[in-house]
Amino acid sequence: MASNKPTEKTYGQIQYAYDYFNKKLFNARLPEVVFTYHRQNRVMGYASFQRWEQGNNTYVDEIAINPEYFTKYPLIEICQTLVHEMTHIWQGHFGKPGRRGYHNQQWANKMQEIGLMPSSTGKPGGAVTGEAMMDYVLLDGPFMRACKALIKKGFSFPLLDRFPVFRVDAPITVYDEKDNPVTLDQHYQLKDAPSAPMSAYKDDLSVVAVQPHDADETNMLAIHSEQISSAAPDKVITTRPKRHSGRVKYMCKGCSCLFWAKPGLNVGCLDCNLKFQEED
Repeated sequence: MASNKPTEKTYGQIQYAYDYFNKKLFNARLPEVVFTYHRQNRVMGYASFQRWEQGNNTYVDEIAINPEYFTKYPLIEICQTLVHEMTHIWQGHFGKPGRRGYHNQQWANKMQEIGLMPSSTGKPGGAVTGEAMMDYVLLDGPFMRACKALIKKGFSFPLLDRFPVFRVDAPITVYDEKDNPVTLDQHYQLKDAPSAPMSAYKDDLSVVAVQPHDADETNMLAIHSEQISSAAPDKVITTRPKRHSGRVKYMCKGCSCLFWAKPGLNVGCLDCNLKFQEED
């Protein structure tokens, strides 16, 4: 029987999608994870390895998703974010993750295998490994086929954020085997190809924190964030009400140090050598 409790309804859909893609794209090999919602500014989601402990030195990974993108972004893009994070979970258990979030060749190979193409530019021809990495959907890849089948089943999120983040233009764009951009309609059917390549769905800026799990640092925790492209901030809009104080929060993704100040500052953390990220 379907639950009427809002928490169970909304988290249940994320769990359902995870189980579905785990079976379709990862041969059901991925372990169970803890799902959380977060509202970090310009971050769609992240994977955090060994974030939780359930006793007897048994650790559980976490995948966090930002629900502010559910309302206005194409559903296929939310699924893309989830599967991207699942690929990091896969590499954490069955491969060797790159240093501090570096996207190595093993990660890139797995992404291509499941139908998501890494690209430093978000378009065909970009580097497939590196610190800052985008990706795009392959038209005839396993992810595209699985995602279309999931959506055809009627998959959706039962609750939507009242103050969503959205782009002025958010087409559903994938690339075919000849690297030609193809736009899909709202039913995920082919439309005419656009005159110029569209920008990638999301930009992964490799904001990574590596912290000791215990005092002897034998276990390490790595957090991997997927972010909306900072190259075109004017195209990303939020409907959340403005703060009356005029101040915004800044956070270092490395050590989680916080401070509040006026928006638009260019400041960095000397301990982590990372730029403070402005959050609403």
